[in-house]
Amino acid sequence: MSDLSRADLRRHLSREDAASRISAFVYGNILVMASLIALHPQDLVGPTGVAYVTGTAVSTLVAHVVAESVGMRVRTDTHPRLSTVVHELRDAVPIASSAAVPTLLMIGALLGWLNTTDALRLAIAATVLRLANLGWAVGRIRGERASPRTFLSGILLAAVCVSAAVLKWWLIH
Repeated sequence: MSDLSRADLRRHLSREDAASRISAFVYGNILVMASLIALHPQDLVGPTGVAYVTGTAVSTLVAHVVAESVGMRVRTDTHPRLSTVVHELRDAVPIASSAAVPTLLMIGALLGWLNTTDALRLAIAATVLRLANLGWAVGRIRGERASPRTFLSGILLAAVCVSAAVLKWWLIH
């Protein structure tokens, strides 16, 4: 199995693992979006913006792995083994990846390569685009070809996810 390409590995991913990764992708991006819309361009002048978004992704990833490990304990009535925790960590990678592009853009602003307003707008746009690709990703996992329907479902899913992020931001600020 070590000879398999990344695409082959994706094809051999169980539906359960794929669903776990999509779920992690969704809430990772929602929480990163909520952290981005809570920022102001001046937060990107120093390390505040990078710390806020990166901290959101890292804390969400840790919370996910802990929660899944506790859930496994309830489902199986056994203590999670290291291999189970590593598996859950692998399924949580989309949470960490949700912060990658926004963090890079904010580092660009921190270094003076990008205007802070533009960097923040681009970070938000990149997250919305990731969410808009959900329809295509879910369709692919389900064995469907890309179509106007998968495109539209991605747009609708992105709108729901952005609404959830705005709700989170609104409730805590």
